[in-house]
Amino acid sequence: MEELKVHTSYGNINVYKRGTGEKILFLLHGSGTDSAMLSWWGMIKNFTREYTVYAPDLLGYGKSDKPDIRGENFYPVHIQALNEMADQLGAEEFYLAGLSMGGAVAIGYALKYPSRVKALFPIDSWGLTLTLPFHPLSYWFIQKTNLTLWQYKLLGKSKWLVQYMLQEYLIGSKRKITNKMLGEVQKACQEESCGKAMQDFQRSSCDKKRAIPCYVQELHKLKMPVIFIHGEKDPLVPVNDIFKVVNLCPNGKVHVMRGCKHWPVRERPEEVTMIILENTDERQAEENG
Repeated sequence: MEELKVHTSYGNINVYKRGTGEKILFLLHGSGTDSAMLSWWGMIKNFTREYTVYAPDLLGYGKSDKPDIRGENFYPVHIQALNEMADQLGAEEFYLAGLSMGGAVAIGYALKYPSRVKALFPIDSWGLTLTLPFHPLSYWFIQKTNLTLWQYKLLGKSKWLVQYMLQEYLIGSKRKITNKMLGEVQKACQEESCGKAMQDFQRSSCDKKRAIPCYVQELHKLKMPVIFIHGEKDPLVPVNDIFKVVNLCPNGKVHVMRGCKHWPVRERPEEVTMIILENTDERQAEENG
């Protein structure tokens, strides 16, 4: 595994690289406590020699710079930073997977730069939901209070609360929540930037009436294969939201992760890897005639 520093107009991005194969894959992590290695370490090692896999710490996360990105510039900045990163890494065309917030960035990127994305893998993705649960109340708490910062401070102090969060929202099978996972997530919650990163994401992702972004009206523009990978029991982005939109993509399909919640890439990384491998191989076969 290599670590690279890529300079963009918005800040330096730390990128983990594995492999030197012709098939290029970018993996974009989620929000809050997340970072490239927290979500992807169990997957990145599973790809064959045919692949070059890049897993960046998105701006504001991990070892990357932490500029003040929020509001209407939040998603455009992440999309443009990804484009500059791909340019500097020499990745003209690539496969693109994104988890949760990273899924929203990935879909937005594919809409803006469709010729560069060979296949798209939104995983328990944000960006496909019209409103938040109890939207007016959720909006008020997100925009008018610092509840998120308070929550993350508590998580950093209590392993019991971390375990509750994982069981309630992220991991479907209790036996998958190991002491190692608990320690990793609690350590991430203790980072000073963690709560702010989550708050910036949340405040950039809703207004008084709707969730932001909502790509539903644009999905018909995605001509590349779009494979939605989604936890069956995800309480944050219900799988029914995905079934409502998959047919809007000309080449869309859904793979449901039975029993999983919002973090299948940590709960069953081998299965997620196989879905991506099967679909990239299928795409390559089509290109080769």
